[in-house]
Amino acid sequence: MGPELAAALRRIPLFNALPPTLLDEVGRLCGVRRVRKGELLFSEGDPADFLPVLLSGQVKLARTGPDGREQLLHLVRGPASFAEAAVFGPGVFPATTTVVEGGVLATVSRPALLDLLRHRPEVALALLASMSLWLRRLADLVEGLALHTVEERVAAYLWSAFARSAGTPLPGAEIRLQEPKRLIAALCGTAPEVLSRTFRRLADEGVVRVHGPLARLVDPNALAKLAGVGQETLG
Repeated sequence: MGPELAAALRRIPLFNALPPTLLDEVGRLCGVRRVRKGELLFSEGDPADFLPVLLSGQVKLARTGPDGREQLLHLVRGPASFAEAAVFGPGVFPATTTVVEGGVLATVSRPALLDLLRHRPEVALALLASMSLWLRRLADLVEGLALHTVEERVAAYLWSAFARSAGTPLPGAEIRLQEPKRLIAALCGTAPEVLSRTFRRLADEGVVRVHGPLARLVDPNALAKLAGVGQETLG
């Protein structure tokens, strides 16, 4: 296994606690290839006969409703593994996955992974932790759609974006939003035109100003309140 693959696997929660010898074993099972923007990795209902591990780039996981509307479940930015529950559960992918930003994808075949689990219980424990993380993310998605307004969901997205980029968000902080507005809207469970109106309302309220991909934080306390962030986060 090359040093670049080893470094990427080490940054993935599923593998970061594994000893070097076991990480090398995982690396030898990986097939690695480049993926391009717009490429379909798999569709909802396809056999889950491999574990996808995104080493770099970004993909979106989405489902399509009976009316044809797409519900975005998650954006995955590498390095990260995903779809573990599908591989070890019903054996079919529950969502369609499309490349949003080109990068590198590693795959481990389901039979090889099952064989590894049988003789290396450390991988099984790591897998449980990774699946628990994804379960929590889906629970947060359902809670956000059911219990929060669009403005609150957009505020939560912006707060998370500022926190990832700048640590503790401060007045005047500026960031470049990583996702296009149509994906931000989907993540927030709304339409692009509603997202634009929400951005304008947040600007009018003196909370955040968004111009194109650039966002400037005006009032961190107001944004935190809308996002449902506890005071302990603000220090």
